[in-house]
Amino acid sequence: MAITLYYNADCADCRRKAARTAKLDWLRRVNVTTENSPTGEVPKGEIVVVDDVTQRIYTGIYATRAICLRVPAYFLYGLALYVSPVRRLFAKGDPGCDGDACEI
Repeated sequence: MAITLYYNADCADCRRKAARTAKLDWLRRVNVTTENSPTGEVPKGEIVVVDDVTQRIYTGIYATRAICLRVPAYFLYGLALYVSPVRRLFAKGDPGCDGDACEI
């Protein structure tokens, strides 16, 4: 059960997170690419995830949850994202990207 993670290669934070995800995905369930997603070009600081079997498209915190549920090192975090208050907390806590400089 694989998914494809689309991200913007011009975002340094996105490149770093995508590389870390690829490194920790020893089961090879996440295909990482910088190509245009089915929704078009991916904006800086955002990701688009497509389930390769159902062709369902996920964005935002739901995309993060889809990745976490497939990468063993992130699995517990993915389960926590099913809890609505936790999901809202982490969705607000992601500052995203501001041009060339990512906020921390």
